[in-house]
Amino acid sequence: MSLADLILTRRMCGRMLAGAVLAGLRRSADAADPASGNFLSWESEPGPDTGHERRYRATAQILVFSLPLVRWPNVGGGSAAWRESSSQHDGQLRLLEFTGFSHPERAAGLNRLGFIRELSRVSAGTASESIYFGLMTASPEETAEEARKAIHSKAKEAAYTAIDGRLTAGSVETIVAHFMAPANWSADNRNELIQLARKALAMTPPRPPETDAHAAEVRPFLETLANALRQTGPVEARFAYAGRFYKLWLEKAPDAKATTNFRERGLVSANSQVLRASGKLRREAGGKESNFRLWVEEGAARPLPLRIEYQARAFLRLIFEAEG
Repeated sequence: MSLADLILTRRMCGRMLAGAVLAGLRRSADAADPASGNFLSWESEPGPDTGHERRYRATAQILVFSLPLVRWPNVGGGSAAWRESSSQHDGQLRLLEFTGFSHPERAAGLNRLGFIRELSRVSAGTASESIYFGLMTASPEETAEEARKAIHSKAKEAAYTAIDGRLTAGSVETIVAHFMAPANWSADNRNELIQLARKALAMTPPRPPETDAHAAEVRPFLETLANALRQTGPVEARFAYAGRFYKLWLEKAPDAKATTNFRERGLVSANSQVLRASGKLRREAGGKESNFRLWVEEGAARPLPLRIEYQARAFLRLIFEAEG
């Protein structure tokens, strides 16, 4: 196995805590409250001083029969953010973001980037409407051999996928577009990538949602996961992404070893406990189950993960460890 398998895939970004602090996204994809005419706009997103951001370093593990065989530290990084604000005009707003990226110089030249961000209007602790935006390097590799070939690619351009969606009571709207950008662009070029994404989205028709969808019962992924992490018992919830509908299952249990580790690193207080949240995702229309684990501080009002583990492939595990 090789570092070719370290790919922050579209699947990961779609299913996982698939952000960076980005603004100026398409107004036409903003969600609205039909009764009040009050548009939920990215221009209203809470600022950096209204919440907390956590940064991560990424490690890749190559697995054989589910056992770690090779470990590559610091092959990438990421961040997660949780911000909230209130105003008379917009009500209570919650911004959730996750981003992941590779370090090409440490990942055998692989240059991967993906993020997802959501803005929700919250009422009685639950999102009443949401808008979300995602952008990621398209990674079609399904096998280790295909991934190895991606390392040696001489292509001057890379394919990207962008998603723009909104969810309200009674409405599920999504646009998914594809575009090309220079292969050597990275997270430093996110603003340029967003501009290209906006152009591609403007020329793409909406994707119809799957049938038999009860829009009033679904929220976007990060919002659904955030609510599940704050509940005490096992959770089963439904969410929507890209016009498709998924189920999330989450169970939490105390982790004494992780508690000691994160206390020693100063990431939680001496009196805090750390919980291991084991989750799985599956599309309602059928398909393979995706498994992940998160470690969070028990009782945290904004439980940004301290550690994230995601089984990207049968032979690949990605780990995001909090830096502070």
